[in-house]
Amino acid sequence: MTYPGSTMTIHEKAGDFAGAQLGSLQLDGDTLKLAPGQQVGTLTSQPVSVPAFDELVPSWNSQTGKAGSVGVEVRAQTGAGWTHWYSFGRWSAAEGRTSQNGQKDAQGQILTDTLRLNAKASAFQYRVTLRGPDTSLRLIGMNTSLRGNRAAGLGQPGDPQTWGKVNDVPQRSQMIYPGGGEVWCSPTSVSMILAKYGVNQTVPQVAHGLYDQAYDGTGNWPFNTAYAGEQGLRAFVTRLPNLAAAEQYIAAGFPLGVSLGWKKGELPGAPISYSDGHLMVLVGFDRAGNPVLNDPAAPSNASVRRTYPRAAFEKLWLTHSGGLSYVIAPQGAALP
Repeated sequence: MTYPGSTMTIHEKAGDFAGAQLGSLQLDGDTLKLAPGQQVGTLTSQPVSVPAFDELVPSWNSQTGKAGSVGVEVRAQTGAGWTHWYSFGRWSAAEGRTSQNGQKDAQGQILTDTLRLNAKASAFQYRVTLRGPDTSLRLIGMNTSLRGNRAAGLGQPGDPQTWGKVNDVPQRSQMIYPGGGEVWCSPTSVSMILAKYGVNQTVPQVAHGLYDQAYDGTGNWPFNTAYAGEQGLRAFVTRLPNLAAAEQYIAAGFPLGVSLGWKKGELPGAPISYSDGHLMVLVGFDRAGNPVLNDPAAPSNASVRRTYPRAAFEKLWLTHSGGLSYVIAPQGAALP
């Protein structure tokens, strides 16, 4: 999927891994697993050429069991050659999952869940390490984007035929949980989408299950979608260019987790006056094309459903995160 300034690359079929180096790993259909008797294995992809980018956010869907883990590393090709390998830490459904701090050099840096480069790149390569005999991987994705093009799609006219539809997504507030408050917006949003698909876990369960030790919080984007993947769903982080693109997901029945920030007075009707970064669930559009959200910052479950002005919301979403979205759907579902 390629949009202005953003490209989503997903590898999840056996053919997508053609030419990759497999060390102690094997493909079982479309699923990557450790070879018999092995405890650790690594796949190194072929270089993947994409439109110019200076940011990259990975995604993966795995099963890690009670003791397994997945590690994802990426390097990028710029005019100066290949960068070194940057690590996105260790993911596990068990305890001990963590991003990796302190990765910064002349070529770029890791900001918890994002590789930010100091020059434009034209290709990337990824390396995935599986640990534990029961660990498997069925999807690896990379969203690449240009920071300077984040708002290039702002104001694209929507499709009125998709308006007036609101998906049935359970409403949950993050504010009703001691120890949660404003910091649980992302796991609360994920829990709402999971519940729509029949995975009815409490907000504290989800928050605990994706907590990042190094980040000391629950806002690591790939960890949120990896958690959904562990529940058997297909999930990845992408960037959409505008609400017109988001309308296609809503019309097809798929709510989106969306990330935005705002200052006082910029988002009329919001339950909090400002935010440096907040996740909520886009569930539909009213008949005038304004986005309808399940906003977990509301003080109660009953007050979570909000409708925000289209132009204001779209601008805050694109300028803050470049249209960052969690796509979470059942396996095999036909996405836009």
